[in-house]
Amino acid sequence: MEQTWKDIYNRKLITAAQAAAMVQNGDSFCAVTREPKTILRELGKRKDLKNVTYYCSQTNFLGELMGLQNEVKVLLSFMDGMNREFVEDGRAEFVPCNFSGYGKLSVKTLKCRIAMPCVSKPDKNGYVSMGNAADGMPVISTQTELAIAEINPELPFVLGANVKHISEFNYIVEGDGYPLNIRAIDDSEDSREIYQAIGGYLSELVEDEATIEVGLGRLNSSAMMYMEPKKDLGVHTEIYGDLLMELTKRGIITNRKKTLYPGVSVCAQLVGSRELFDFADGNQGLNMNSCQQVLNPGIIAQNRRMTAINNAVQVDLLGQANSEYLKGKQYSGMGGIADFSSGAALCPDGKSIVVVESVTKNGKYSKIVPSFTQGTPVSLTRTMVEYVVTEYGAAVLAGKTVEERAKELIRVSHPKFRDELTFQAKEMGLIV
Repeated sequence: MEQTWKDIYNRKLITAAQAAAMVQNGDSFCAVTREPKTILRELGKRKDLKNVTYYCSQTNFLGELMGLQNEVKVLLSFMDGMNREFVEDGRAEFVPCNFSGYGKLSVKTLKCRIAMPCVSKPDKNGYVSMGNAADGMPVISTQTELAIAEINPELPFVLGANVKHISEFNYIVEGDGYPLNIRAIDDSEDSREIYQAIGGYLSELVEDEATIEVGLGRLNSSAMMYMEPKKDLGVHTEIYGDLLMELTKRGIITNRKKTLYPGVSVCAQLVGSRELFDFADGNQGLNMNSCQQVLNPGIIAQNRRMTAINNAVQVDLLGQANSEYLKGKQYSGMGGIADFSSGAALCPDGKSIVVVESVTKNGKYSKIVPSFTQGTPVSLTRTMVEYVVTEYGAAVLAGKTVEERAKELIRVSHPKFRDELTFQAKEMGLIV
């Protein structure tokens, strides 16, 4: 008698405690942004475990592993507020990595033996989706010795290469499930004027029929809500959020003119509201693929009019961008900013755009700076940044001399800092 997918499912089904028992002393194991909370909880009860390494792009459930105390080394490549605390107090360590490199880092460098993806409930044919965060897991799960999938019933069934048959996993755990909804669009009164101004300048740069990438962050996402309507935009992006959903509903994003994956928005993660998850569930117009594929600059460059729009913390007068470091500390991570900026710069009719507010929230410091302080990492080199947009204008850097670039950046800086920036630029020899 031919076995059904349910037969396979039942044969592979184990408890979270049984899954945790498969982790051995000295092991490395990995997950993605959407973590296997139920398995991690059981792992935290393993008093016998020694010298294990857990790699995750960022974690929400480090507390589940605290029972292991000093026997677990937690590695992160991206950080939010909670993860910054983990790194600062020594409970986790930061590993710089482009998002496109997560797969190589997990399998080749860290030699993770076990992959623990979180997946949706199976469909009627026994297929599951990696929900809102494929990251590198569609590939990683085929390269590790073991792939243990934890089912989270809260996850949407997003189509694409992140869809796997349950037979492709070694074991399956039915998890407790947990939601993770973050509203990414900011429409607060105190910021609206800045967003409107930046949105206006973005309108001049984003062309009809362009394929866009919008990086993680409130500034560019919120500013784009005020961009003048465009025709037939396409999407090839790391993060698909509420903004892109709204533009799709308005008919601005159609994907009709895309040269790569026409008719479909392509992403590697969903970050946003419950409404976004519902919108993505079973949506034929949205595909989630692995970060190795979505964030490959050579693939990104194949999109017509590829336009990458990303946030920065600071931009210096050479045109370099810092998107991850603040007040001498790691603030976020590389994510996909270098991958997409490189891809857009490689695209013959593409544009690499960096968005930054001209000053800090308190207005005391310019975010356009003469140079970065010692120890600050350069997230984007000057050749990867073609445009810098603030609420005061769009600086065109592509094809400009060193002096012209400095003058362009000073032009879009806050007026109260322009004289000082000009003086510093002359002292540095950037302006004659």
